Amino acid sequence: MTVATLISDTGRPDLTDQQVDAICDGLTQNAAKVRYLRGLGLRVDRRPNGRPLVARADWERVYSKRQQADEAPDGARDADLPANGPRWRTAMPA
Repeated sequence: MTVATLISDTGRPDLTDQQVDAICDGLTQNAAKVRYLRGLGLRVDRRPNGRPLVARADWERVYSKRQQADEAPDGARDADLPANGPRWRTAMPA
């Protein structure tokens, strides 16, 4: 079963523990799951029992961006960035 099929809308505003476990496959400690989810760009709070609490809307926002990037042609991802240059932008002079 893939993560996309597991993370179907269950009517809850947050991801269930089983859904979080599927995303963090291989991680057992709650602190490691929180670090991993935050590394994906998600806002993660903690439940009273210490498990990660992730809003479903936040997951869908990040996951949809990831799917769009995967579907984009290779050249379209970084077309405006130099091929071998820095990835930051400089301030425009006044």
